[in-house]
Amino acid sequence: MEQLVMRWEKKKTPECPDAPDWGEFTCRPFDGSDRDIDMWLEIVKCGLTGEKLGPEFFRTCMYEHGDPEFDKFFIVEKDGDPVATLAVIPHYDKKEGYIHMVACRDEYRGQGVGTRLNVEALRALHRAGLETAYLTTDDFRIPAIRSYLRAGFYPDIIDEEHRARWNAILEIINSDKRV
Repeated sequence: MEQLVMRWEKKKTPECPDAPDWGEFTCRPFDGSDRDIDMWLEIVKCGLTGEKLGPEFFRTCMYEHGDPEFDKFFIVEKDGDPVATLAVIPHYDKKEGYIHMVACRDEYRGQGVGTRLNVEALRALHRAGLETAYLTTDDFRIPAIRSYLRAGFYPDIIDEEHRARWNAILEIINSDKRV
């Protein structure tokens, strides 16, 4: 089944959000080191890859969009333990960003990490001067979809199948909105 798409527009959320309080977590830019690649691989096995893959997967996945700009690519840690990741891939020619490879390890879900990462993503979009952004997601990622909606992303209707899927999701999350 084709993934769902969500969009963000700067004109709908023109203010750059304040930096979030990370509390006991640390959010920092990815540095490209072997250690960070290993941390990233550990994080994305939770919900994205299903198993820990090797560094070649990282290179294939992250460099398919060009060289990652590490100031827009985040790793979250807690006491040195890898927690979550998110990358903003800028397409400057279109003034559009792509939110890529968002993942959080199971044991850290429900602690506000995704919400704070979304704020970091919006800050990166603003700093890069991008006007729009998009991400892809799956129907079953209800907590992530709630978080994206709170951050100002909205469902993009690709076809009538997507409309029906989005309306089912909006009903599940008790939103009074329909698309």
